[in-house]
Amino acid sequence: MFGFVTPFVMRSAVLLGLPDIIARAGPGKSLTLQQIAAALNTTRSNNNVDGSAAGSTPVNKSNLQRLLNYMVASGILSCSKKVQDDDPQSELVIGAAAADHDSDHLQYGLTAVSNLLVTKNNPSTQAPMLLLQTSAAAQASWAQLHCSVFGEHPWRTAHGKNVWEYSRDNPEFNRTVNAAMAASVAMLACGLHKYEGFKHIKTLVDVGGGVGKALGILVSSYPQMHGINFDQPHVVADAPNIPGVEHVGGNMFESIPSGDAIFIKFILHNWGDDDCIKVLKNCKKALHENGKVLIYELVMHPNGRWTQMMDMTMLTHFESGMERTEQQWRTLIAAAGFSSINFIELNPEHWLIEVSN
Repeated sequence: MFGFVTPFVMRSAVLLGLPDIIARAGPGKSLTLQQIAAALNTTRSNNNVDGSAAGSTPVNKSNLQRLLNYMVASGILSCSKKVQDDDPQSELVIGAAAADHDSDHLQYGLTAVSNLLVTKNNPSTQAPMLLLQTSAAAQASWAQLHCSVFGEHPWRTAHGKNVWEYSRDNPEFNRTVNAAMAASVAMLACGLHKYEGFKHIKTLVDVGGGVGKALGILVSSYPQMHGINFDQPHVVADAPNIPGVEHVGGNMFESIPSGDAIFIKFILHNWGDDDCIKVLKNCKKALHENGKVLIYELVMHPNGRWTQMMDMTMLTHFESGMERTEQQWRTLIAAAGFSSINFIELNPEHWLIEVSN
Protein backbone atom coordinates (compact mmCIF):
# COMPACT_ATOMS: atom_id res chain seq x y z
CA MET A 1 0.00 0.00 0.00
CA PHE A 2 2.92 2.34 0.57
CA GLY A 3 4.78 1.41 -2.59
CA PHE A 4 4.23 4.94 -3.87
CA VAL A 5 6.57 6.41 -1.22
CA THR A 6 9.86 5.55 -2.93
CA PRO A 7 8.98 7.01 -6.36
CA PHE A 8 7.87 10.28 -4.76
CA VAL A 9 11.01 10.48 -2.61
CA MET A 10 12.99 9.90 -5.83
CA ARG A 11 10.94 12.63 -7.53
CA SER A 12 11.81 15.02 -4.70
CA ALA A 13 15.48 14.11 -5.04
CA VAL A 14 15.40 14.88 -8.78
CA LEU A 15 13.52 18.16 -8.33
CA LEU A 16 16.02 19.20 -5.66
CA GLY A 17 18.90 18.08 -7.85
CA LEU A 18 20.42 15.85 -5.16
CA PRO A 19 21.92 13.23 -7.52
CA ASP A 20 23.47 16.00 -9.64
CA ILE A 21 24.91 17.73 -6.57
CA ILE A 22 26.66 14.51 -5.49
CA ALA A 23 27.71 13.68 -9.07
CA ARG A 24 29.45 17.05 -9.38
CA ALA A 25 31.83 16.00 -6.59
CA GLY A 26 33.29 13.44 -9.00
CA PRO A 27 33.07 9.69 -9.70
CA GLY A 28 32.84 7.65 -6.52
CA LYS A 29 32.84 10.75 -4.30
CA SER A 30 30.43 11.44 -1.44
CA LEU A 31 29.22 14.56 0.39
CA THR A 32 28.16 15.39 3.92
CA LEU A 33 24.77 16.75 4.90
CA GLN A 34 26.39 20.17 5.36
CA GLN A 35 27.89 20.12 1.87
CA ILE A 36 24.62 19.03 0.25
CA ALA A 37 22.68 21.69 2.16
CA ALA A 38 25.17 24.37 1.11
CA ALA A 39 24.85 23.34 -2.53
CA LEU A 40 21.04 23.41 -2.25
CA ASN A 41 21.13 26.88 -0.74
CA THR A 42 23.35 28.08 -3.59
CA THR A 43 21.02 26.52 -6.18
CA ARG A 44 17.95 28.03 -4.55
CA SER A 45 19.51 31.47 -4.38
CA ASN A 46 19.80 31.35 -8.17
CA ASN A 47 16.53 29.63 -9.03
CA ASN A 48 13.91 27.74 -7.03
CA VAL A 49 13.67 24.00 -7.61
CA ASP A 50 10.18 24.44 -9.02
CA GLY A 51 11.43 26.88 -11.64
CA SER A 52 9.95 29.99 -10.01
CA ALA A 53 11.79 33.16 -9.06
CA ALA A 54 14.71 32.97 -6.67
CA GLY A 55 13.86 32.45 -3.02
CA SER A 56 15.73 33.04 0.22
CA THR A 57 14.29 30.34 2.51
CA PRO A 58 17.25 28.27 3.77
CA VAL A 59 17.36 24.49 3.69
CA ASN A 60 15.69 22.71 6.59
CA LYS A 61 18.58 20.36 7.43
CA SER A 62 16.46 18.13 9.65
CA ASN A 63 14.01 17.38 6.85
CA LEU A 64 16.84 16.97 4.34
CA GLN A 65 18.46 14.47 6.71
CA ARG A 66 15.22 12.48 6.87
CA LEU A 67 15.04 12.34 3.07
CA LEU A 68 18.66 11.21 2.87
CA ASN A 69 18.09 8.56 5.55
CA TYR A 70 15.17 7.12 3.59
CA MET A 71 17.18 7.04 0.38
CA VAL A 72 19.98 5.19 2.15
CA ALA A 73 17.53 2.69 3.66
CA SER A 74 16.04 2.13 0.19
CA GLY A 75 19.36 1.68 -1.59
CA ILE A 76 18.98 4.89 -3.57
CA LEU A 77 22.06 6.42 -1.90
CA SER A 78 25.07 4.93 -0.16
CA CYS A 79 26.26 6.21 3.20
CA SER A 80 29.66 6.03 4.86
CA LYS A 81 31.10 7.37 8.09
CA LYS A 82 34.57 8.80 8.51
CA VAL A 83 36.52 7.12 11.29
CA GLN A 84 38.27 10.44 11.98
CA ASP A 85 38.00 13.82 10.29
CA ASP A 86 41.58 13.58 9.03
CA ASP A 87 41.38 9.88 8.13
CA PRO A 88 40.62 9.14 4.46
CA GLN A 89 39.44 5.68 5.43
CA SER A 90 35.73 5.30 6.10
CA GLU A 91 33.31 2.61 7.10
CA LEU A 92 30.13 1.79 5.19
CA VAL A 93 26.90 2.55 7.02
CA ILE A 94 24.22 0.08 6.07
CA GLY A 95 20.63 1.13 5.42
CA ALA A 96 18.62 2.83 8.14
CA ALA A 97 21.58 2.57 10.53
CA ALA A 98 22.62 5.92 9.07
CA ALA A 99 19.98 7.56 11.24
CA ASP A 100 21.78 6.41 14.40
CA HIS A 101 25.05 8.12 13.53
CA ASP A 102 26.28 11.65 14.02
CA SER A 103 25.20 13.40 10.82
CA ASP A 104 28.33 15.57 10.80
CA HIS A 105 30.43 12.51 10.01
CA LEU A 106 28.16 10.86 7.44
CA GLN A 107 28.85 11.12 3.73
CA TYR A 108 26.33 10.30 0.99
CA GLY A 109 27.19 8.83 -2.38
CA LEU A 110 25.45 7.58 -5.50
CA THR A 111 24.37 4.00 -6.14
CA ALA A 112 23.35 2.24 -9.36
CA VAL A 113 19.84 3.61 -8.81
CA SER A 114 20.70 7.24 -8.14
CA ASN A 115 23.24 7.28 -10.99
CA LEU A 116 20.22 6.87 -13.27
CA LEU A 117 18.70 10.00 -11.72
CA VAL A 118 21.63 12.28 -12.56
CA THR A 119 20.41 14.64 -15.28
CA LYS A 120 23.55 16.50 -16.41
CA ASN A 121 25.80 14.88 -19.04
CA ASN A 122 24.16 11.51 -18.47
CA PRO A 123 22.83 9.76 -21.61
CA SER A 124 21.42 6.98 -19.43
CA THR A 125 19.31 9.24 -17.19
CA GLN A 126 15.83 8.01 -16.34
CA ALA A 127 14.90 11.14 -14.36
CA PRO A 128 12.51 12.41 -17.09
CA MET A 129 10.59 9.11 -17.08
CA LEU A 130 10.35 9.28 -13.28
CA LEU A 131 8.98 12.84 -13.48
CA LEU A 132 6.39 11.77 -16.06
CA GLN A 133 5.15 8.75 -14.12
CA THR A 134 4.92 10.72 -10.86
CA SER A 135 3.36 13.81 -12.46
CA ALA A 136 0.02 15.06 -11.17
CA ALA A 137 -1.59 14.32 -14.55
CA ALA A 138 -0.46 10.68 -14.58
CA GLN A 139 -1.38 10.11 -10.93
CA ALA A 140 -4.88 11.50 -11.49
CA SER A 141 -5.41 8.91 -14.22
CA TRP A 142 -4.27 6.06 -11.96
CA ALA A 143 -6.86 7.16 -9.39
CA GLN A 144 -9.56 6.41 -11.98
CA LEU A 145 -8.30 2.95 -13.02
CA HIS A 146 -11.35 1.23 -11.52
CA CYS A 147 -13.57 3.00 -14.06
CA SER A 148 -12.02 0.92 -16.86
CA VAL A 149 -13.91 -2.15 -15.65
CA PHE A 150 -17.11 -0.42 -16.73
CA GLY A 151 -15.72 0.59 -20.12
CA GLU A 152 -14.68 4.11 -19.16
CA HIS A 153 -11.23 5.53 -19.92
CA PRO A 154 -9.25 6.54 -16.80
CA TRP A 155 -7.32 9.38 -18.45
CA ARG A 156 -10.44 10.88 -20.04
CA THR A 157 -12.37 10.47 -16.78
CA ALA A 158 -9.61 12.33 -14.91
CA HIS A 159 -8.96 15.08 -17.47
CA GLY A 160 -11.97 15.31 -19.79
CA LYS A 161 -9.85 14.45 -22.85
CA ASN A 162 -7.55 11.66 -24.00
CA VAL A 163 -3.81 11.71 -23.37
CA TRP A 164 -2.98 12.94 -26.89
CA GLU A 165 -5.37 15.88 -26.63
CA TYR A 166 -4.13 16.65 -23.12
CA SER A 167 -0.52 16.66 -24.29
CA ARG A 168 -1.35 18.88 -27.26
CA ASP A 169 -3.17 21.39 -25.05
CA ASN A 170 -0.58 21.45 -22.24
CA PRO A 171 2.87 22.43 -23.56
CA GLU A 172 4.66 21.79 -20.26
CA PHE A 173 3.25 18.26 -20.02
CA ASN A 174 4.11 17.74 -23.69
CA ARG A 175 7.74 18.63 -22.92
CA THR A 176 7.68 16.21 -19.99
CA VAL A 177 6.43 13.43 -22.28
CA ASN A 178 9.02 14.21 -24.96
CA ALA A 179 11.82 14.18 -22.41
CA ALA A 180 10.62 10.87 -20.95
CA MET A 181 10.39 9.24 -24.37
CA ALA A 182 13.89 10.46 -25.20
CA ALA A 183 15.17 9.02 -21.90
CA SER A 184 13.64 5.64 -22.68
CA VAL A 185 15.97 5.39 -25.68
CA ALA A 186 18.86 4.53 -23.36
CA MET A 187 17.30 1.14 -22.64
CA LEU A 188 16.37 0.66 -26.28
CA ALA A 189 19.89 1.43 -27.51
CA CYS A 190 21.32 -1.30 -25.28
CA GLY A 191 19.50 -3.95 -27.29
CA LEU A 192 19.45 -2.63 -30.85
CA HIS A 193 23.14 -3.37 -31.43
CA LYS A 194 22.14 -7.04 -31.55
CA TYR A 195 20.21 -6.46 -34.79
CA GLU A 196 22.39 -6.70 -37.91
CA GLY A 197 19.76 -5.47 -40.37
CA PHE A 198 20.44 -1.75 -39.85
CA LYS A 199 23.69 -2.09 -41.82
CA HIS A 200 21.79 -2.31 -45.11
CA ILE A 201 19.15 0.40 -44.62
CA LYS A 202 19.57 3.64 -46.58
CA THR A 203 16.38 5.43 -45.48
CA LEU A 204 14.84 4.67 -42.09
CA VAL A 205 11.53 6.24 -41.06
CA ASP A 206 10.90 6.35 -37.30
CA VAL A 207 7.12 6.52 -36.82
CA GLY A 208 6.24 8.24 -33.56
CA GLY A 209 9.91 9.05 -33.10
CA GLY A 210 9.33 11.90 -30.64
CA VAL A 211 12.16 14.42 -30.78
CA GLY A 212 14.38 12.02 -32.75
CA LYS A 213 16.82 10.80 -30.11
CA ALA A 214 16.61 7.10 -31.05
CA LEU A 215 16.95 7.87 -34.74
CA GLY A 216 19.92 10.12 -34.02
CA ILE A 217 21.70 7.24 -32.28
CA LEU A 218 21.02 4.89 -35.18
CA VAL A 219 22.10 7.36 -37.86
CA SER A 220 25.34 8.11 -36.01
CA SER A 221 26.05 4.37 -35.80
CA TYR A 222 25.26 3.67 -39.46
CA PRO A 223 26.71 6.46 -41.67
CA GLN A 224 24.96 5.18 -44.81
CA MET A 225 21.56 5.82 -43.23
CA HIS A 226 19.29 8.83 -43.71
CA GLY A 227 16.71 9.17 -40.97
CA ILE A 228 13.18 10.59 -41.17
CA ASN A 229 11.74 11.34 -37.75
CA PHE A 230 7.95 11.30 -38.13
CA ASP A 231 5.60 12.46 -35.38
CA GLN A 232 2.79 14.90 -34.69
CA PRO A 233 3.55 18.52 -35.61
CA HIS A 234 3.50 19.78 -32.00
CA VAL A 235 6.00 17.05 -31.07
CA VAL A 236 8.56 17.61 -33.83
CA ALA A 237 8.25 21.35 -33.21
CA ASP A 238 10.38 20.75 -30.08
CA ALA A 239 12.88 18.49 -31.88
CA PRO A 240 16.52 19.65 -32.05
CA ASN A 241 18.64 19.64 -35.18
CA ILE A 242 20.26 16.20 -35.52
CA PRO A 243 22.85 15.46 -38.24
CA GLY A 244 21.42 13.02 -40.78
CA VAL A 245 17.86 13.29 -39.43
CA GLU A 246 14.93 15.05 -41.12
CA HIS A 247 11.96 15.93 -38.89
CA VAL A 248 8.54 15.55 -40.51
CA GLY A 249 5.19 16.33 -38.90
CA GLY A 250 2.05 14.42 -39.80
CA ASN A 251 -0.57 11.85 -38.84
CA MET A 252 0.36 8.17 -38.99
CA PHE A 253 -3.30 7.24 -39.47
CA GLU A 254 -3.34 9.16 -42.76
CA SER A 255 0.05 8.49 -44.38
CA ILE A 256 3.69 7.75 -43.55
CA PRO A 257 6.85 8.94 -45.35
CA SER A 258 8.40 6.31 -47.59
CA GLY A 259 11.65 4.49 -46.81
CA ASP A 260 13.60 1.25 -47.05
CA ALA A 261 12.48 0.41 -43.53
CA ILE A 262 9.89 1.71 -41.10
CA PHE A 263 10.86 1.70 -37.43
CA ILE A 264 7.99 1.88 -34.92
CA LYS A 265 8.92 1.54 -31.25
CA PHE A 266 6.55 1.46 -28.28
CA ILE A 267 3.78 3.04 -30.36
CA LEU A 268 1.42 0.22 -31.29
CA HIS A 269 0.89 -0.78 -27.65
CA ASN A 270 -0.82 2.60 -27.20
CA TRP A 271 -3.61 1.62 -29.60
CA GLY A 272 -6.30 -1.01 -30.13
CA ASP A 273 -6.20 -3.61 -32.89
CA ASP A 274 -8.19 -1.64 -35.51
CA ASP A 275 -5.95 1.43 -35.17
CA CYS A 276 -2.80 -0.71 -35.24
CA ILE A 277 -3.90 -2.44 -38.43
CA LYS A 278 -4.55 0.96 -40.02
CA VAL A 279 -1.05 2.17 -39.09
CA LEU A 280 0.61 -1.04 -40.26
CA LYS A 281 -1.20 -0.85 -43.61
CA ASN A 282 0.11 2.70 -44.01
CA CYS A 283 3.59 1.39 -43.21
CA LYS A 284 3.15 -1.27 -45.88
CA LYS A 285 2.22 1.38 -48.46
CA ALA A 286 5.23 3.50 -47.53
CA LEU A 287 7.83 0.74 -47.92
CA HIS A 288 10.22 0.69 -50.85
CA GLU A 289 10.51 -2.58 -52.75
CA ASN A 290 11.78 -5.39 -50.50
CA GLY A 291 11.40 -3.10 -47.50
CA LYS A 292 10.53 -4.13 -43.97
CA VAL A 293 8.81 -2.84 -40.84
CA LEU A 294 10.71 -3.09 -37.55
CA ILE A 295 8.39 -3.14 -34.54
CA TYR A 296 10.05 -2.70 -31.14
CA GLU A 297 7.62 -3.77 -28.41
CA LEU A 298 7.11 -5.87 -25.32
CA VAL A 299 5.78 -9.38 -25.79
CA MET A 300 3.44 -10.44 -22.99
CA HIS A 301 4.13 -13.51 -20.91
CA PRO A 302 1.60 -14.77 -18.31
CA ASN A 303 4.24 -14.65 -15.57
CA GLY A 304 6.05 -11.56 -16.80
CA ARG A 305 5.60 -9.02 -14.00
CA TRP A 306 7.10 -6.18 -16.05
CA THR A 307 4.81 -6.71 -19.04
CA GLN A 308 1.80 -7.11 -16.75
CA MET A 309 2.72 -3.84 -15.03
CA MET A 310 3.05 -2.10 -18.38
CA ASP A 311 -0.32 -3.50 -19.44
CA MET A 312 -1.87 -1.77 -16.42
CA THR A 313 -0.12 1.44 -17.49
CA MET A 314 -1.61 1.12 -20.98
CA LEU A 315 -5.05 0.50 -19.48
CA THR A 316 -4.70 3.59 -17.30
CA HIS A 317 -3.22 6.08 -19.76
CA PHE A 318 -4.61 5.10 -23.17
CA GLU A 319 -8.15 4.51 -24.34
CA SER A 320 -7.45 1.26 -26.17
CA GLY A 321 -3.78 0.55 -25.44
CA MET A 322 -2.57 -2.89 -24.39
CA GLU A 323 0.46 -5.17 -24.28
CA ARG A 324 0.18 -8.25 -26.50
CA THR A 325 1.27 -11.88 -26.52
CA GLU A 326 3.26 -13.34 -29.41
CA GLN A 327 0.11 -14.86 -30.89
CA GLN A 328 -1.76 -11.56 -30.63
CA TRP A 329 1.10 -9.83 -32.45
CA ARG A 330 1.11 -12.48 -35.17
CA THR A 331 -2.65 -12.18 -35.69
CA LEU A 332 -2.48 -8.38 -35.78
CA ILE A 333 0.43 -8.22 -38.24
CA ALA A 334 -1.10 -10.82 -40.55
CA ALA A 335 -4.37 -8.84 -40.59
CA ALA A 336 -2.39 -5.87 -41.95
CA GLY A 337 -1.28 -7.95 -44.93
CA PHE A 338 2.26 -8.98 -44.00
CA SER A 339 3.32 -12.57 -44.69
CA SER A 340 6.79 -12.73 -43.10
CA ILE A 341 7.08 -12.28 -39.31
CA ASN A 342 10.32 -12.78 -37.37
CA PHE A 343 10.65 -12.29 -33.58
CA ILE A 344 14.09 -11.25 -32.29
CA GLU A 345 14.57 -10.95 -28.51
CA LEU A 346 16.83 -8.01 -27.69
CA ASN A 347 16.36 -7.77 -23.92
CA PRO A 348 14.15 -9.82 -21.57
CA GLU A 349 10.53 -9.27 -22.68
CA HIS A 350 11.68 -6.65 -25.25
CA TRP A 351 11.48 -7.79 -28.86
CA LEU A 352 12.17 -6.52 -32.36
CA ILE A 353 9.47 -7.90 -34.66
CA GLU A 354 10.74 -7.86 -38.25
CA VAL A 355 7.92 -8.00 -40.81
CA SER A 356 7.82 -7.84 -44.59
CA ASN A 357 5.63 -8.77 -47.55
